[in-house]
Amino acid sequence: MWYVVLFAVLLLIDQATKIIVAMYSGVAGSAGGEGTLVKTLIPDFLDISYCENKNGMMSLFSKIADDNTRYWIFIISSAVIMLAIFLYLVIAKNKGKWNTFALTMILAGAVGNFIDRVLTVYVRDFIHVILTVGGKEIFPYIFNVADMAVVVGAIMLIIGMLFIGKDAIFGKKKKDEDGKEKTDGGQKGTA
Repeated sequence: MWYVVLFAVLLLIDQATKIIVAMYSGVAGSAGGEGTLVKTLIPDFLDISYCENKNGMMSLFSKIADDNTRYWIFIISSAVIMLAIFLYLVIAKNKGKWNTFALTMILAGAVGNFIDRVLTVYVRDFIHVILTVGGKEIFPYIFNVADMAVVVGAIMLIIGMLFIGKDAIFGKKKKDEDGKEKTDGGQKGTA
């Protein structure tokens, strides 16, 4: 049950960093969607800027004006997704360590942000990577550890579907005893 440990560690790091940054920001509970600079780590590249996000990842739901509607969309969709991933991790056989790792990361990130939404109505974000081209910031988003876990887990799932496992789209083809091709993406063992 190594993935239970991974889940717990990711969730603990996510919640602890959110609490610490919120505490040091001096604006917890009133920060809004704009980042309040807490600390510059690497000038012109990486800041800790605290904000309270009600719009979802990359302001996905910013066009929904009603805060109550937006809140319930997040709560219901997150609960359904988390339940589906949890059930898959518990019930599915032969899912492989790669997929189990990826889904555990996604679940931990989803739970971390779900906790924020339930307790505070917003998600506490604080990592601000400053990417500029021609003096204009091209990635103006502030995110957190949970967001990183979801994104890395999703990328791992895509890589797994494409290259890893017996059903990988671009997996190596091997021939069985009868001379028929079978797919082998190199994944061995199950979780």
